[in-house]
Amino acid sequence: MNSSYTVKLARTLYDNVYRCRLLNENEQPIGDLQIVPVLTTPRSQLPEDAPEAQPYLLVIVRDADINKDNLIDFEERTSLALLKRFATEEVSFQYCEFYYPSPAFIFEQQDSLNTPLN
Repeated sequence: MNSSYTVKLARTLYDNVYRCRLLNENEQPIGDLQIVPVLTTPRSQLPEDAPEAQPYLLVIVRDADINKDNLIDFEERTSLALLKRFATEEVSFQYCEFYYPSPAFIFEQQDSLNTPLN
């Protein structure tokens, strides 16, 4: 697997929501993301029989240089970079969950517009 991307973060007007620009090994931008750290509720505020939950990063991919052939590599490299960047002494995020509001490559597929909605 290739190395992780470089991450440039900026705070937003919303608490606990970050804008992220991904850079490749040549320092060229390859993605614009929105990152939402999802933290667990303290155990003291939960019923005793509540299941365990792990903190994770919700990654909303606004725009990225991806296609169906490099999607897995993109998610692996992005996850490496983000999990490392967001790691603190208090919390260790376990994984990234990716969300694609409208992946452009889907619309390039033959019959993509003929799929029934129900």
